[in-house]
Amino acid sequence: MIFFSAPAADGTPSPRPRKRAGAPVRRRLVSAGTVALAAAVVLGIASTAQAVTGFQAQASSNVANSDFDELDGVTSIGATNATAVGFFRISGTLTFRAFAEHWNGRTWAVVTVPSPAGDDTRLHAVAAATTTDLWAAGSDASRSLFEQSTNGGTSWSVLPSPGNEPASSELHAISAVSPTDIWAVGYSRAGAVGQGFEPLIEHWNGTAWSVVPGAPITATGMDFLTGVSAASTADVWAVGRSGRHSVPIIEHWNGTSWAQVSQPVSGFDSSLNSVAAISGTDVWAVGEQNLNQTVTEHWNGTSWTLVPSPSVTANNAQDVLGGVSAIGSSDVWAAGFSSVLGTGQTLAEHWDGTSWQIVPSANPGAGSSQLSSLAQTAPGGPLRAVGFVTGGTPATATLVETTVG
Repeated sequence: MIFFSAPAADGTPSPRPRKRAGAPVRRRLVSAGTVALAAAVVLGIASTAQAVTGFQAQASSNVANSDFDELDGVTSIGATNATAVGFFRISGTLTFRAFAEHWNGRTWAVVTVPSPAGDDTRLHAVAAATTTDLWAAGSDASRSLFEQSTNGGTSWSVLPSPGNEPASSELHAISAVSPTDIWAVGYSRAGAVGQGFEPLIEHWNGTAWSVVPGAPITATGMDFLTGVSAASTADVWAVGRSGRHSVPIIEHWNGTSWAQVSQPVSGFDSSLNSVAAISGTDVWAVGEQNLNQTVTEHWNGTSWTLVPSPSVTANNAQDVLGGVSAIGSSDVWAAGFSSVLGTGQTLAEHWDGTSWQIVPSANPGAGSSQLSSLAQTAPGGPLRAVGFVTGGTPATATLVETTVG
């Protein structure tokens, strides 16, 4: 099922996956020996505190003279270095423009992102290959958009998309193994079923981006990939959905080719929106099913299983988990929204190694609030989640939330 977001340049709604941001890079900064043991102890204490207190709203910036600002992706390098990406619109105009925000430990500041004049440009995901080498992915009119920052997110430059890229390509998730091994996924409109949507996978080898054939699937014309996460060079996962009344799809890269992997959810209008790989035997994917239930699935090295997760049952709420971030096997976080008659409220959940629980999250606006993506710093550090809020000035404004613990 398509979720319609902000209108395109011609005024028509733009079809978007419910999850509009990629899975952030999970930076497992753990040393060996006694240092690893000490970090694990700190992680356990901090995780418990964060789960209790949940997420609180943090002041973020909006582009001057804009009436629409949305953050879709976030990555954190440390307590004083984080980057979020999205798109904005200047009041009185129709065209959206990509932008970024940088956290310096005190404030979030808007960072100008270069893009072709006149084009509708949007960024949906960001990942850190190193502490200084950041990549963002999205769309530029009818093709993908890649931006790179070599100074930790304070300035950006455009890099070419693949020359053989299909028409109307758009990327929604990105994950970095190293500066020479980065994956991005999304979809195009040059599908096998007329001009329908088909999955798109692209890879950076340190020199150029190229289109990589995905797993063979039964084309429906409504096929999307919305999340990607790499555990290693030969162990990469991508998730999404297939069909007008969709079912989730999962693809796996083994270092040579992509293959579709069976998963347990088959309910009406179901989707996997984000994936987080901890190791080859510990991977989480999140999304929704039946229009009103959250979905969390786990890979144990052999198969995917459905793990019970809570949903907001009052007033027939539509519950969506849009992003997942895994710090460790007993410390996994998911964020999204719960919507009743089109009015959204943020939704955050935590896995403690035994069960998923809803944790508090902020709704600072007079209208809707939605979280799209989240990322953690080093073990024991705060998590950050991003999205948008309506009902204020600007009418749609950036939303940043962080755990306190």
